[in-house]
Amino acid sequence: MDAVEYVTRDEVRRVCKQLKIRDWTRLTKPEAMKDEAKKILTAVNVEKMPIDLEEFRAGLDVELEHGTRFKDANVTKESLDYYKLLDVAELEGDLAKAVAAGNLEKIKKYYKKLAAAKILLARAQAKQVR
Repeated sequence: MDAVEYVTRDEVRRVCKQLKIRDWTRLTKPEAMKDEAKKILTAVNVEKMPIDLEEFRAGLDVELEHGTRFKDANVTKESLDYYKLLDVAELEGDLAKAVAAGNLEKIKKYYKKLAAAKILLARAQAKQVR
């Protein structure tokens, strides 16, 4: 099944040029640079919502990955803590695999990463209820 092209390559090139960032139609790795994320966030965040730059940049990476590897995937309408939730879910899966394998080194590694990810998620969720 072919994915619907909501934004053309020409439009992506035009916006990249306007924002003075790399031409994202030529990217080989789905990675947004911090300065690019800042320029994009400045352009789109007209209401000055308190959006964490690194969280936004990480979200751009995910969207770029979907655009470069999974063209029919789109999570752009998800909640602002979506990527933190995703990190927790992925780390829980990694931890479960390590436990199943009985790999104590990996269990310790993933448990620490999971704890840190849960703290970041809790902070993000707390900001939403203020």
